[in-house]
Amino acid sequence: MSGTFYADPISEASKYGINVVADSTTNPILKNDESGLIKKDGHVVTMYINPNDSLERQRFTMAHELGHFVCGHLDNSDTMFRDSSKQYSRDNYDFKEYEANTFAAEFLMPKEKIDFLLYSAKKTTVEDMAYALVVSYTAMKIRLQNIGYIGEY
Repeated sequence: MSGTFYADPISEASKYGINVVADSTTNPILKNDESGLIKKDGHVVTMYINPNDSLERQRFTMAHELGHFVCGHLDNSDTMFRDSSKQYSRDNYDFKEYEANTFAAEFLMPKEKIDFLLYSAKKTTVEDMAYALVVSYTAMKIRLQNIGYIGEY
């Protein structure tokens, strides 16, 4: 495995021509409880991220917003997605949000990298894997549950 071990959502967004902006505190676009937003204005796509969130939350939010773009959610009828912390919950089912969350989890925590951490790097705790992939403990735990590596606890 060469280069940076963890996924870089900013570099990935730039490959698609998406502008990534830390939301302004003086003239905010995001509402108080929102982590991110992706907006299409003509041919310009901009992702706004809450700079007050933790690095792990910002990375998941960027990957989630990128998921909306890659999954084709920004068509002619939907030109913007606002995402609050509630939309990252497993209890909040909306297919487009589910799809964006799945994209984010697979992008930030691909099974191949998890396998490398487990079998080659001997990182066997959720905490160690989360740290290596720069994601939250909760996101890592859910990903491991979803791929069948751990049960719900």
